[in-house]
Amino acid sequence: MSTPIPTFRQVATRPRWIAVLLACLAVAAVFALLGQWQIDRAVEQGQSDDRDTETAVPLQDVAEPSSTLTTEAGGRMVAFSGTWVLEDFDTLNGRSQDGRTGSWVIGRVLVPQPAGDPVSMPVAVAWLDDAAAADALVADLEGGSTETGDLVGRLMPTEAPTQGDIQGDAKEAMSVAALINEWEAFDGRVYGSYAILDAASADASAALVDGAEPIVSMRPVVDTQLNWLNIFYAVEWVAFMLFAFYLWYRLVKDALEREVEAIEDAEAEAAAAGSDMARG
Repeated sequence: MSTPIPTFRQVATRPRWIAVLLACLAVAAVFALLGQWQIDRAVEQGQSDDRDTETAVPLQDVAEPSSTLTTEAGGRMVAFSGTWVLEDFDTLNGRSQDGRTGSWVIGRVLVPQPAGDPVSMPVAVAWLDDAAAADALVADLEGGSTETGDLVGRLMPTEAPTQGDIQGDAKEAMSVAALINEWEAFDGRVYGSYAILDAASADASAALVDGAEPIVSMRPVVDTQLNWLNIFYAVEWVAFMLFAFYLWYRLVKDALEREVEAIEDAEAEAAAAGSDMARG
């Protein structure tokens, strides 16, 4: 009587291979979670920026002294007031606006705090296409009033110094770190960002002379494309998950084939032994 050949299902439902299947399911679940996380990351980075950046909020609500600019605060319109430091008006060269290159007139405002001493805020006031006119406006501002009134501007991250700044040939970057080395009687308290005044604030502060223009500041533009690298990683985790099931299938299949081969070898040996006895 021949030994019955087991089926794949019979081998797969044995306790040993059920345990292996459960282990593969656990591994596949981990891979699935990792794939889901990568998909969530891709979608999160692909979402548009829905912040209301154009309604001015109090500066103290979104920024803290001596702190880097947060994502939430970056590019927002903020409202503040204080006093100008008349000695710290200056110009920055190489500033582009509407396809033209000119100069910024910049200043320093001491912003009062709910508690403690006022904090310095670098402010970009106006743009001029002529460097000499920019220097003349600086001279006018240095002889003006220290009062700022209520100002509104777009909060921007500090810039890195350019080669011109480093070599000392020309100041081009709105770098907080560089500016504090030049300010008069600086007490170490400063915001880690700067503000570009809107048109009304620039006009009120600089009484814009002929040739001076408010600096154009654009609302933040966020890349809303999906992060395809995260999508690729998610596909990889799905492939690993499927491989876990394939591995279990292959292990069961190999066990079945070995068992069938052992049965066939045993039957062949039995048949050969029977043939030898018949001849004897």
